[in-house]
Amino acid sequence: MFAPYLAPVGVLTFLTLSQNVIADGLFVGCYKNGAFTAQINPAAADSLSCSTVCGNGGYAYSAFESDTAICSCSANFPAGYYLTSGTEEACTVSSSTHVRVTKTSFDYVACLDSAAFESDGYEDTQVSNPKDCLAACASAAFATFRGTLSATYTCHCAQEGLQSTGNSGTCAANEYFVFDHSPEAQASSLARRRSRETREYKAQQQQRRTEYCPYGLTACNVGGYSGNYECLDIHSELESCGGCMYGQYGNATAVVGQDCTNIGATLGASSCVNGQCVALACKRGLKLVDGKCQ
Repeated sequence: MFAPYLAPVGVLTFLTLSQNVIADGLFVGCYKNGAFTAQINPAAADSLSCSTVCGNGGYAYSAFESDTAICSCSANFPAGYYLTSGTEEACTVSSSTHVRVTKTSFDYVACLDSAAFESDGYEDTQVSNPKDCLAACASAAFATFRGTLSATYTCHCAQEGLQSTGNSGTCAANEYFVFDHSPEAQASSLARRRSRETREYKAQQQQRRTEYCPYGLTACNVGGYSGNYECLDIHSELESCGGCMYGQYGNATAVVGQDCTNIGATLGASSCVNGQCVALACKRGLKLVDGKCQ
């Protein structure tokens, strides 16, 4: 069903061919009975409906045991050494649990017995569950997830596809679970990540400002030395307008401020308004234009 594509230069890469799979309810392996710690056991007819019920309940993972029709939901994922064999349709042993990620934008492609990766900047990383792997690969085109009979798993992201692939078949220990990510999903994940990073950065900036000084004031280095600081209002401070003149204490990347006494204004005829220097009168030879001396 899933076949590698031979590129003109002889590099094997995956295409999303005839994939009758959906993003939610992502198959991530079969596990020994008892390995999955159930937090609730809702009624479900099969593995996919079990995943839907668990996902609607806010659980990250679902597990379905076909011979007893028991559905289990959990926020926790089994260790790698409990991984057994199976396919996206069913486990090889009916008493094993068929485990899925309930919510994701990735699609299942295949399980491979070997894989080689392009040199696209990604490296193997160790993770404790597939959600961590998928999160790490959110802006990549592919994610691979492999259990090696240890407690953790090996995750590898790929932007340019796989350099070479082995045979596809049953998913088991030491096999590569391959998931793909549509360009739309990548863009959405990247946008969300950038938005989150922006929020985190602003929060960190605010924390730095309030960590050493009262709210509304910024810790500024004194005289160019980072060992001492003073608390200033950089929105109105004449000699540190819009930022600290000698750098912000504990933040080497902060914007450097401006000295409003050195903008060409006559003595006493400059001020700092909302972090911007404003001149009221200029020295001889300069002309006042929109609050600036030119």
